[in-house]
Amino acid sequence: MWTSAFEPILALLVRRVVGALAAVLVDAEGETVDYAGIGEAFDLRIAGAHMRLVLEGARNLRIGVTLGATLVVEAKARSYLVRLLPDGYAVVLLLRRRAARLFLPTDSRALLDFERALCAEAGWSRRPELAAWFPVRVRRGGDFRPLALISGEFRPRCLETLGTLVRLPPGHRGYRVRAAGGEELTLVREPGGHWYADEDPQRAG
Repeated sequence: MWTSAFEPILALLVRRVVGALAAVLVDAEGETVDYAGIGEAFDLRIAGAHMRLVLEGARNLRIGVTLGATLVVEAKARSYLVRLLPDGYAVVLLLRRRAARLFLPTDSRALLDFERALCAEAGWSRRPELAAWFPVRVRRGGDFRPLALISGEFRPRCLETLGTLVRLPPGHRGYRVRAAGGEELTLVREPGGHWYADEDPQRAG
């Protein structure tokens, strides 16, 4: 079965968002470019096309749907997130019923990393106002505090916690840490247990 280079990026987004079932990348006409996750191909394509129409309708009503905006749609059987991407493309995320209520798109580092990876693969210019967050592996203690950073083939780097972040959404935990080499990072753990750093640890290391 043929798949595009976008399928692994979409699959990773599905794995990182709690309650996500599938993700569909659609163009400005609502045609499916690629998809990943659980569901029949036909059903995913139809869902992608319908939600792209919803997004376009919201734009026509001028309710503030601009590049990077994310609509949350609650339906009877499931929830949907629709995010507008460059060149009229959009990603449609299908979630379990009511799962979107636990998900704040503006605070999702999973979405930010997805958009960064997608723009790099498609050759789109990434919006400079977007904060960069990079997925990392973290060894943590029993109180969730990060003890070591695990990155690629590098040896685990011990971490010293300098402080905790406040005003994070429910289910998120954030820490300002110092690595053994002296560099400082901000680490955030999102619901589902996925960690993100505010700079690329491979370059920082």
